[in-house]
Amino acid sequence: MKKVPVIVVISAICGFFFILWAIGRLTHFIDIYTISSGSSAPTYQPGTLVFASKLKTPDRNTFLSFYTDKKIIYLSRCIAKGGDVIEIKDAVVYLNGKRLDEPYTWNEYYISQKQYNTVRGYIEINKNPIQPISDSVYAVSLTNDELKQYHLNLKPYVTSKGVVDPELFSGFRYLKSNVDNFGPVRVPADCYFVMGDNRHNALDSRYIGFIKNSDVVSTVVR
Repeated sequence: MKKVPVIVVISAICGFFFILWAIGRLTHFIDIYTISSGSSAPTYQPGTLVFASKLKTPDRNTFLSFYTDKKIIYLSRCIAKGGDVIEIKDAVVYLNGKRLDEPYTWNEYYISQKQYNTVRGYIEINKNPIQPISDSVYAVSLTNDELKQYHLNLKPYVTSKGVVDPELFSGFRYLKSNVDNFGPVRVPADCYFVMGDNRHNALDSRYIGFIKNSDVVSTVVR
């Protein structure tokens, strides 16, 4: 029996797996994304590979990949789904009247130059966003765990209630809200309310509105 060349066998195997990969991508049985922005930080930093699947059902606290205009795919954490009531008070999220425990989010805090100097090394290593507010005061993004780790007692840097953000989704303008004081709104059936973990640097439902179930591509599995 004539032996089949090794290169032919290898090519056949590669072709088989390529076909499986192509089918998986087309059907969204398996999606592979490279995080391109900091909106999901610190959970997913830019450059991180994540795997998602259409087989996993979207639910609260899962990351969804979805279309916003049928061309661009975004990825954000699902906070609420159809029938839920979502509200934000001084950057704290409430779901159906109960405060959410969100240790994974970055929220902004005032930090003085002196305080910043004591934790500069940690902030640079962990890539905490920081921006100047004045000559001696900054706004730094930290998780609750990082506040404890850095031994800091800082005042939240939030937009006050009553200040209207004109950049919010047009359908929410009647609320006269902003990113830190928002709602309450009830999520329509077959829709989701998503938010980036980097709460002051995320293009999420506060700006683009509810995500329809028909626009969800897949749910992150890893």
